[in-house]
Amino acid sequence: MTSTTTAMGLFDFFKKKEKQPTESTPSTEDLLKEVEVVPGVVLPKALAAHWNEIERTRAPYISIKATPKKPQSVQESSFGYYPCLPKGFPYPTDSDGNFMYPLAQINCNNLPALENYPRSGYLQSYIATNDVYGLNFDNQQEQSTFRVLYFTNDEVKDYQTDFTFLEGVMKYEYSPIHKPHTLEFSLKEEYFGLLDARAEDQHLFNLEEVAHKYPSIAKELEDYVWNHYESNGHKMGGYAYFTQEDPRHNENEDYILLLQIDSDKDIMWGDVGVANFFIHPDDLATKDFSMVMYNWDCS
Repeated sequence: MTSTTTAMGLFDFFKKKEKQPTESTPSTEDLLKEVEVVPGVVLPKALAAHWNEIERTRAPYISIKATPKKPQSVQESSFGYYPCLPKGFPYPTDSDGNFMYPLAQINCNNLPALENYPRSGYLQSYIATNDVYGLNFDNQQEQSTFRVLYFTNDEVKDYQTDFTFLEGVMKYEYSPIHKPHTLEFSLKEEYFGLLDARAEDQHLFNLEEVAHKYPSIAKELEDYVWNHYESNGHKMGGYAYFTQEDPRHNENEDYILLLQIDSDKDIMWGDVGVANFFIHPDDLATKDFSMVMYNWDCS
């Protein structure tokens, strides 16, 4: 009786051992399968598992849709068109006395709400008509080869309408804006901030570190993020995009993105580059644009 019981016990032991489920490792295909972690945000499953970390990088921004089209009025938001200047206000000139190119005008009355960004008035940027688009390599905050102006609605109730003196400037061959554009705005969110010094300095998320937890697909994960979350395009706020490196490293680290103008079919910064205007948050809150930092680069 005892030997039979023992034999049955051994039989049951091996039977149970045989049926024990084994823990399966997710396949490469499964780890790279895209899932929507929150509405509008899609990630490979491997990265979605780190959503709590990635979510810390969330940054709201104003997306700018630029359409090659002549504005109907100087009051419209535009790239490469005449500005809405108070009547009698001297048109911006560079350090040599030459009229600057009207790069961008944002009618802030049409902007969606974004903390500290103006909700009224007109924000304008101008650049010198030279072959470096007004960039001062020695001092990117000295507004002698570029200018940023802001006017309240009341200040431009009576505005200039005669810009015949700008005929040569508007046809300048080195202008990055090849034709006038009208602008539309929408509030969006973005993540990662791959090239942005502020995201890096705050150690919000280390893509390389997380990707290498999945050695067989590390490159695919990194490529996915670089291809889908570059922070490029025309925008205000959020993360900045560069073809080289962020000039705020080790200096002006607190500055945030005021305006970014990217290259596209009818806008070209050198060899497909991008331009950025940065400002200190305190200056933005008080609408002081005298210390804006201007940069552009290309690959």
